[in-house]
Amino acid sequence: MARPALIVHGGAGSIPEAEKSLRQAAVERARDAGWAEIGHGALAAVVAAVRHMEDEPLLNAGIGACLNADGVVELDAGVMEGAHLEAGGAACLRDVRHPIDLAVAIMNDGRHVILAAGGASRFARDNGLEMADPAIFITDRKRQKLLQGADTVGAVARDSDGHLAVAVSTGGRTGKLPGRIGDSPIPGAGFYVDDRFGGVCGTGLGEAFIRLGLARLMVIELQHGMDAESVAKGAVDHLTTALRAEGGVIVIPREGSPRAAFNTAAMPWAMIE
Repeated sequence: MARPALIVHGGAGSIPEAEKSLRQAAVERARDAGWAEIGHGALAAVVAAVRHMEDEPLLNAGIGACLNADGVVELDAGVMEGAHLEAGGAACLRDVRHPIDLAVAIMNDGRHVILAAGGASRFARDNGLEMADPAIFITDRKRQKLLQGADTVGAVARDSDGHLAVAVSTGGRTGKLPGRIGDSPIPGAGFYVDDRFGGVCGTGLGEAFIRLGLARLMVIELQHGMDAESVAKGAVDHLTTALRAEGGVIVIPREGSPRAAFNTAAMPWAMIE
């Protein structure tokens, strides 16, 4: 029997001092929500944690997420399980209440890995997922226009059967062009998991994670026997030296404790074993 573990993050960057403790508390609530589901498996745990963060208005996912250049919220999400390397991603969502639910539905459907924009919303409606008026995601327009350093939220878990899963969700970058897709719905860029080696997800400049294929690279390093702490630190160093990009990562190896690393002023995160 494996030792269950869960690690959650709420985004890396420059966080206003007045929000640091509030965002940390939000991440800890998400950790607790995920841990309450660990008995149902790693996938249930990470989805519960991320779904909770989509309802935390101080985090950049779901309600309260940053605004694009048109002043609206466009959301991305992704999920992957490590037993069969199944994955699902959803991008450019404006009317799906919980993007992570749609990512799971796409994964379970199995025909495709990523759906975007109107087609993704149609798939959500056809599968009975909760939809929403886009206005629900805007709670404080002035703050959301200035939102910085609160990128992707994510969770990685390992259950008692040794299975691993990862889930991510985000509003992307403040002022992004409409239709921009970041790393969050792309397996191998913003997240990756393989039961044989471990699971990871990142937060930060999505374009850098895509260009480096960073999540897949991290799992390859776990495969080659590198310990989780070195993998996390090495990934952040690679972001810094290769592309001068900011970000952070969380990691759970096949065996051993979760680890986190970041090169930004802050990254609220929490774990439990």
